Amino acid sequence: MLALPKNITDLDSWRKQAERIEVGKNLLYYKQSAGLSFDKAKLASYEKQALEHSRAFLKSFGKEPRALFLMSVDAVGRAKTFKLQMKAHGVRSSKIVSTKFKLQGSKVNWGSWRQFTAQSDDSQARKELYDDFIEKSKFLTPLIAARFNGYRQALAEYEIDPLALYLEIEKISYERLTSFVDTLGSTLRPIFRDALDDYSKEILGGNQAEYYDDFYFFRSRVFRQYEKHLPTKYEPVPKVLYTMKKMGLDASKVKVDSANRKGKSASAFCFPIKVPTDVRICYRKSNPLQNFSGVFHEFGHGIHGVSIKTNESYENKYLIAMGVAEIFSIFFENLLHDKTFLQEALGFTNETAVDITRRFRFNELFFVAFYSANSTMKLRYWKEQLSIEQANALYSDLTERFMGIRYPGKYWQLHHVMPEYFLYSPSYMIASVRAFELANLLRSRYGDRYWNEEKAGKDLYELLSVGGGIDVDSFSKLDATGYANSLGQ
Repeated sequence: MLALPKNITDLDSWRKQAERIEVGKNLLYYKQSAGLSFDKAKLASYEKQALEHSRAFLKSFGKEPRALFLMSVDAVGRAKTFKLQMKAHGVRSSKIVSTKFKLQGSKVNWGSWRQFTAQSDDSQARKELYDDFIEKSKFLTPLIAARFNGYRQALAEYEIDPLALYLEIEKISYERLTSFVDTLGSTLRPIFRDALDDYSKEILGGNQAEYYDDFYFFRSRVFRQYEKHLPTKYEPVPKVLYTMKKMGLDASKVKVDSANRKGKSASAFCFPIKVPTDVRICYRKSNPLQNFSGVFHEFGHGIHGVSIKTNESYENKYLIAMGVAEIFSIFFENLLHDKTFLQEALGFTNETAVDITRRFRFNELFFVAFYSANSTMKLRYWKEQLSIEQANALYSDLTERFMGIRYPGKYWQLHHVMPEYFLYSPSYMIASVRAFELANLLRSRYGDRYWNEEKAGKDLYELLSVGGGIDVDSFSKLDATGYANSLGQ
């Protein structure tokens, strides 16, 4: 075990030790999510070190510096609930498995669920699998409840709660955030419903979308006509690297893993192991447009990680609000929503570019509807101290309210973000609006083809390089109405 600094009054020594522990944990958590073998005992050791090191800070320094206080209480809460997290990960792999349906010769499990539903034309099979997994969520429920309650209790020792911690890191009030989410979800609901009806006619043969035709089903299936042949000669990784290079941004140090191995997360992800020298991306190849979308998104995270200055403080490297961390990933992914970019950078015809942007717009509308329900449930869960059963009931109500489809309440427990993170979902919505506003600012300065301009890249680098020290107010007003109007056009 790494020794604690002898002089705990020396913050620099504390930061250096904290980073060593952070890097050790990150590498092992990365391997877990990537479906690679990893040393569980070593990970447990790092979590114990994180717990002791964070407690040492809290005992010696209390609540200042504030950023380190927030990081430390979070680390204490995570370390105390670590075993429950590991158990839940194991249950997802071993219990959320179909005895009937297979994909490429293997039983469909939690990790391959989305791939199966995206490929299957049998709506009854999708329903059976969905209902089966919903029923099997009972194996996860007690672990999720115990982990969430344990995290709340751990933070209470330091006179803070999970919601307050999240809001302080995001620098937003509960009232403003809930109003922001509600404005987006309520404003765009009728527009989303119209679009859903249109695409249901195409994808479901005229049938209405049901609860088992979820966001991830439509998000992939809407691009099915491009599944086997995407009319471009480019591959996503070289193209995003080239796009960033034209802006003067170097993402060549980001490592990429595209293997389709068992146990690997169903969702693409970026993991900053050590900022800024070891940043990694994982994704599973699916249809070509989904590959482009996932790669551009994750490279937005990647360029953020490798662009942070080496001499930035520990807290600015590793305490980055999720509503900030997602800005640049969404910003680069959104280039694929731009008709001009599709034509000039990927070589699409005007007709194809128009069609693809229309389909991406539908996915974005679906995202807002889905995440309005996700975000509101999670915010109210912590605010009102709901039980898991109450959260399930609320979730059903919220999906009906924002999406017009009543989901089984337990569905959120099978999601990859909702049960895994204590609070994350609202950050996607915050970042989506900020990414939209950032693009508008660059467009106003450098024109519609700002992605070709090194000056635009220089502006981006100034934001990327400071990590958690970013000034989001320099480009964002977090205007829900303006963003909603852009999707309603």
